[in-house]
Amino acid sequence: MFFAKAKKRALYLEQSIKELSANITELEKQNSVNLAILSSMAEGVIAVSKDIKILSINPAVEKVFNIDKKDFVGRFLLEVIPNNDIVDLITISLKNKEHISREIDLVWPVKKNFQVNAYPIFENSVISGCLIVMHDVTELRRLEAMRKDFVANVSHELKTPLTSIKGFVETLLEGALEDKENSRHFLKIIQDHADRLNNLINDLLDLSSFESKESGLDLEEFNLKDFADDVLFGFRAQLKKKDVTLTNDLPADIMIKADKDKIEQVLTNLIDNAIKFNKQHGFVRIYCQSQDDKIKVYVEDSGSGILPKDIPRIFERFYRVDKARSRELGGTGLGLSIVKHIIELHGGSVGVESAEGLGSSFWFTIPK
Repeated sequence: MFFAKAKKRALYLEQSIKELSANITELEKQNSVNLAILSSMAEGVIAVSKDIKILSINPAVEKVFNIDKKDFVGRFLLEVIPNNDIVDLITISLKNKEHISREIDLVWPVKKNFQVNAYPIFENSVISGCLIVMHDVTELRRLEAMRKDFVANVSHELKTPLTSIKGFVETLLEGALEDKENSRHFLKIIQDHADRLNNLINDLLDLSSFESKESGLDLEEFNLKDFADDVLFGFRAQLKKKDVTLTNDLPADIMIKADKDKIEQVLTNLIDNAIKFNKQHGFVRIYCQSQDDKIKVYVEDSGSGILPKDIPRIFERFYRVDKARSRELGGTGLGLSIVKHIIELHGGSVGVESAEGLGSSFWFTIPK
């Protein structure tokens, strides 16, 4: 009888151990899944206690704020992210026992915009802490700002010539048409503004095509120096008018594989700018440097140069260093942006080296 009970207890104990082991295995498996989910999340996740001390953080938080989890677990959240708005969000979530969401701008330790969500953590119906999920919306806000600027700029660029055209047409209809000398002058102005509108629309269509990646590349191998000579030939009148010397110092044997039409757009835009914004009796020089599997092509000029504050934005759509002069010279403000997109389509990059009063050197890289 005693041995039967002992055997029964042993079997029961063995069964309990098996069930406990199975439960532990299941919990470990579930924990591994949860850790994998947290580790793979692009959003930053932080768990804090009721007194807003860090319980856990995921790798995304470590990466964004350049911290190590083991150095900050157990410390106050403000020591990692010194931002009272986030602490206020957590406090409200804990007090109201509900999910709270707010967009918060951080200045330090990183300058970013986050959509921050705070979720109260319940244990047996009692709040034990808060879970914070931080979604980086910096790029989204930047793109929204760019879109607003783009719409405003396009509206302005279209309105200016259209207003002039409308004004001169009204003047002609009111009787100026009979004044042959002035009427021809007015018609010439209308034609110039119409050409400007046409150029602007063509540039916008090109830019839209490049940005949407709809524009494919018709690649072929050709000699860049000979090709540049052909492009430069079209600038003879412009060079003579301003008395600017243009030198093609590209090597005679330099070969590239690219889309000829698009590279012509690049060279035309860069050379046109180099002449337009040059000084009288100045120079323009084209040369290159070899860089492993790429060629770095420079278009250097002796113009007035670019201020350091303008250099980071010089390839943005509609960004002009000298707005009045650029419009006066017939620029649409899209040329350099088109250059940037064409070169990036070819797998290259663009840039500029400049010093105020000492000229500029625009460059682009293209695979050999």
